[in-house]
Amino acid sequence: MVTGIDEEWQRIVIPIGAVLASWILHTIIFFFAKVAAAKTPWPFDDDLVSFSKWPWFCLLPVIAILIAMPRINIDPNVYTDLHRGMSVLLIIAIGYYAGNMVRLAATVLLRTHNVDSENNLTARIAHTQIQVFKRLCYGFIAIICAACIVFTFPTAWQIGASLLASAGVMGIILGIAAKPMVENSLSSFIIAITRPVLLDDEVVIDGEYGRVEAIQSMFIVVRTWDARRLIIPLSRIFSSTFENWSRRSPWKIGTAFLYLDPSVPVAEVRALFNDHVLPTSGGLWDGKVANCAVTDVTTDGWLQIRFLASAKDPSAAFDLRCHIREKVIEGISKRWPFGLCRSRVQVTGDPWPASMERTDSGKDTKDHIAAPKEPLRNMPLSVARPLSEETSLGSSEIPPPRDYFRGLASGELDGGGHTGDGGHHGF
Repeated sequence: MVTGIDEEWQRIVIPIGAVLASWILHTIIFFFAKVAAAKTPWPFDDDLVSFSKWPWFCLLPVIAILIAMPRINIDPNVYTDLHRGMSVLLIIAIGYYAGNMVRLAATVLLRTHNVDSENNLTARIAHTQIQVFKRLCYGFIAIICAACIVFTFPTAWQIGASLLASAGVMGIILGIAAKPMVENSLSSFIIAITRPVLLDDEVVIDGEYGRVEAIQSMFIVVRTWDARRLIIPLSRIFSSTFENWSRRSPWKIGTAFLYLDPSVPVAEVRALFNDHVLPTSGGLWDGKVANCAVTDVTTDGWLQIRFLASAKDPSAAFDLRCHIREKVIEGISKRWPFGLCRSRVQVTGDPWPASMERTDSGKDTKDHIAAPKEPLRNMPLSVARPLSEETSLGSSEIPPPRDYFRGLASGELDGGGHTGDGGHHGF
């Protein structure tokens, strides 16, 4: 107990003085620590000072108050409550410091593995495992701190004893209620060990292509090509099928299909592909795989030509496929424009010229019902009459189609191919 100061002032001055003294001590210690760390060539001591500064800024005042509390003349019941409250703050500060030490370890380990390198498979494995274990450590620290805080209260011991007595029933209830959370948490641990998917992997999930941007304790974040984010629960990684395009290596073969006319010279198309298309890809093609082959003939008679080319990663392979399609179609349209797929209708020997129209009044010589004047192509012919007994095929003069249609247009023949006097001059 401090003498010479009123008890009321002691309760105010002593705690404030302890806090100020601890902060002054903190400032002095970390000033010299920062200066000393800056003189060394290693980044570890700089990180140690940086990650320790703020936890100790919270931890030293709590320790100072706990040391000064016995010297303050206060009621025992109030002292017990204050001591318990400061103990809770001390546990929180220690948990904060422990979490920052985990961050420090993860930062140091991640610095030794560069994911921006050309062959970054080992680095991505390390990053994935470090991120997962870092979050697991955060969870353990939080659980331990929460348990320590709870058990600073006397009633918590009684609650704990009753829970142990009914551990079987409570375990079943909690297991059912927390099944998704436990399943995803265990999945994150299994992912860190088995590594079915890693950070920066290029995957296809439910038909969506993207890169694994983050692996959290409950889900993974996939960034799609159009900057959307897919949130995938970790349990789905083990319960469904997905494509991992960079599981062992980012190297990939791109495939492009084109359908061309059979008259296109395939050998010259192959030369166009190898000599002009791939060399102008701007470094997308890595020079390892290149192939052009006819892989199928469709039922419509088109040739299915497959173009293969390799690239260093799936993103470059996608751009290379687009380049192949664009340049091959451009080259074919210049050299063999007939070879591109298009719908054609070719009519030969059309017996119905569109310009032929009726020039009569619309009536034939038999006084049939008048028909409106319109092009002959829209007027159906009537059924041909049978040959008469006097007429034989040998004696019948069959006019050529041009004379026949001219006769129809002038009115000399009716729809059955007969003249006005009943003679037959049709087919």
